Amino acid sequence: GPVVIDLPQAVDAAANNHAEAFLLRDVNNMTRYYGQYAPALVGSRYGEEIWALYEAGELHPEVSLTGVFEDSGEAANVEDVLAEIKAAFEEEQERQERLNDSD
Repeated sequence: GPVVIDLPQAVDAAANNHAEAFLLRDVNNMTRYYGQYAPALVGSRYGEEIWALYEAGELHPEVSLTGVFEDSGEAANVEDVLAEIKAAFEEEQERQERLNDSD
């Protein structure tokens, strides 16, 4: 049957921090609605499957979606995330100092 992929149209999905949430929201809304008429859709995880394929660079028109998706179960590396936040914060502080020095 038809396959609908709804990545955010107003922004580049790769550059939008909310793109995944938008996609999941939209796919889940469609799944809930159409699940009323096609009960096999209830419980499917097309949004997560699409996003995982997108992130892996494997999303293309020939892909057959299954609606099946398993979470990796891998724990987040909080130390790396915090290090990225700290580096971004320090970079912004340096940028602000350069702006102040140029005034």
